[in-house]
Amino acid sequence: MITRVLGIALLVVLGWLAILAGGMFIPGAAPSALVILPRSDLLARLPDAGLVHAARFTATVSGVSAGEIYGSGAGLLVLPAGLPLCMIPDPRP
Repeated sequence: MITRVLGIALLVVLGWLAILAGGMFIPGAAPSALVILPRSDLLARLPDAGLVHAARFTATVSGVSAGEIYGSGAGLLVLPAGLPLCMIPDPRP
């Protein structure tokens, strides 16, 4: 029973990631891209990209498409980032 529930949960998570990753190939769908496990030379491989944020296992870049990121071999998985409905509004006036 538990293994069946875990299997279904895994399928749901993998399906959700596939939908998000596929959404990156829709032109203009997301203003930025979250690159999971980026290469250390990410910006050298993508000279037109702007670095928005970097952490140990992720980097958020703007100005490039998922096809450019995958084509340059700069990252393992690319997900949409910076979507207007996902942003927390700034409480400052």
